[in-house]
Amino acid sequence: MTHIDSLSRRFVLLLAGATLALSACNSGSETPTNTGGADSEYTVADDYILGDANAPVTLVEYASVGCGACAVWHKSVYPEIKSQYIDAGKVKYVYRPFPAGQPEMAQAGHKLALCADRNKFFKNIKLQFDRQSQIMDMGRRPDGLRQAYVSLAKASGLSEDEFIACMGNEEISERYEAFIQLGYDQGVNSTPSIFINGERTDNDLKSIQTAIATVLGEPLPEDEAAAE
Repeated sequence: MTHIDSLSRRFVLLLAGATLALSACNSGSETPTNTGGADSEYTVADDYILGDANAPVTLVEYASVGCGACAVWHKSVYPEIKSQYIDAGKVKYVYRPFPAGQPEMAQAGHKLALCADRNKFFKNIKLQFDRQSQIMDMGRRPDGLRQAYVSLAKASGLSEDEFIACMGNEEISERYEAFIQLGYDQGVNSTPSIFINGERTDNDLKSIQTAIATVLGEPLPEDEAAAE
């Protein structure tokens, strides 16, 4: 695995206000949350898990807060998955960081989420996807990117000094790299990458619904064209 420098010179320059451009995401009241401890063969001890720990289906997403396609997925597909399956107790959802799209942006955002209180992890990730365009726009202004992440840090209960310390925290870097290695081990090279009970599936809503229905033994989703 390529080593991810915890506070690389490029990242420092980005925080100082270098321009970010949106690119393809290829590498080079909430549901109760179980935020630690492997609870099935499809999870690991450090996973961030949303939903019923006893759900029969585990959906693992490898995603990047620096990935435009991931932001779209979280705004258009994820809400349907959450309402239909996670909230219904059929699926537990696992988010694993992966450095696609803008890797320095992914590094900053994911480390920030890992540094903050575990119970705020999913709220933090959602906020970053919601603000992704704003963060990129701020990155075009002097010191704008730094201001954007300091604001995110404060929303997560971290001071500016704690955020800067987080970026250089060796333990956080090791945890971040461990998630990335899990992705590499599963053949992840783009985001969002979706796995249903360990099997990779396409990330569109129908493919995910079909994979979940197959595991649950439920009827497959109807083809819209055939239903008309």
